[in-house]
Amino acid sequence: MQPIERPSAQPTGKRWLRRGLVALALIIVAWIGWSARSALLPFIVGAIFVYLLAPLVGIYERLLPFRARFPGLTRTVAILVTYLTAAAIVAGVAMLFVPPLVRQTSEFIQAAPGYWQAVNEYVNGWLAEYEANVPPAVRAQIEGALGSLWSMALAALQRAMRLTFGAVGAAIGFFSAVVLVPFWMYYVLKDSSRALQWFYGLWPESWRPDVQAIVRIVDRTLAAYIRGQLFLGLIIGIAVGGAMWAIGLTQPIVLGLIAGVLELVPILGPILTFIVIGLVALATDPSKLVWVGLAFIIIQQLENNLLVPRVHGYVVEMNPAVVMVLVVTGGALWGIPGMVIAVPLAAVFRDVFRYLYRRWSDPGPATTVQAEFASVGESSHANES
Repeated sequence: MQPIERPSAQPTGKRWLRRGLVALALIIVAWIGWSARSALLPFIVGAIFVYLLAPLVGIYERLLPFRARFPGLTRTVAILVTYLTAAAIVAGVAMLFVPPLVRQTSEFIQAAPGYWQAVNEYVNGWLAEYEANVPPAVRAQIEGALGSLWSMALAALQRAMRLTFGAVGAAIGFFSAVVLVPFWMYYVLKDSSRALQWFYGLWPESWRPDVQAIVRIVDRTLAAYIRGQLFLGLIIGIAVGGAMWAIGLTQPIVLGLIAGVLELVPILGPILTFIVIGLVALATDPSKLVWVGLAFIIIQQLENNLLVPRVHGYVVEMNPAVVMVLVVTGGALWGIPGMVIAVPLAAVFRDVFRYLYRRWSDPGPATTVQAEFASVGESSHANES
């Protein structure tokens, strides 16, 4: 009796050829994305809004009574209701805050030259005392060190601003992309599951569990970081604006808006906020500078010990020194946008590296490593709630 011949495994050469094609496709897509990064800026902003709106779409989808009979229609209705809800919230906030914000912004712009002149007067007074009381030899060493630091900081700032405004100018030139973003967001929200299945189908079947796990890691990390950082910006902006109003500084809404926007830059954002508001206090009423510093100390303590651990949890888990290096590196490479995205990108690369390292170190099935990473995320969410 002849033994049954089993089909031979796929030749090694063909497997490596297929892997090479996949790697080549990824390199080409990455190169095209990097070359068109300025044009893709509106879509990046749209992706952030998709992350914000996706949970609300899911809630509306579960509430609709006909979701079992008409799933496609249910998804469409849920997205449209989410759009209407977001528009209503934006309109309500605009009615409450836009008129005083416009007025205070105009006042801030008009008063800025006076602020600068007052700060210069204080600085000139301090310099006169410094020159009178510090020996010339010591002054020369201090000024030499400060001059080198100032030159380095100015060069980095000029490069960051040049990269930033170059990207913004290019994005404005692609107005059609901005117009298309709401429609693009609709299709992303509607067909995300189908698009993921198509994407998974591009990979060899033996790779798909790992690709799905990496996509889940990236999605979980980015979604948690983006929502958390925007929430922190909102809370800190409200807290700073309220504190400056209580202290009696002018234009508290503008100062709160500045604090909320700069909160998007990790570590350095609060420092820059304190510098800006401290200069305003110094120019308008120096006696309030102590109260401004005290308010910032309280707000930062509440943020670092209460808000950040609960909002970000497992997502960042980076030493502040590492975060500072990442922010400065991102600013040197990609300007102000790079300062904002450096930390979440590093968190994504770190988590994907951890998964791949564990996956390649463990000869067992992929489900074992996937279960470990899923349990880490679930336990971290449980600790936050």
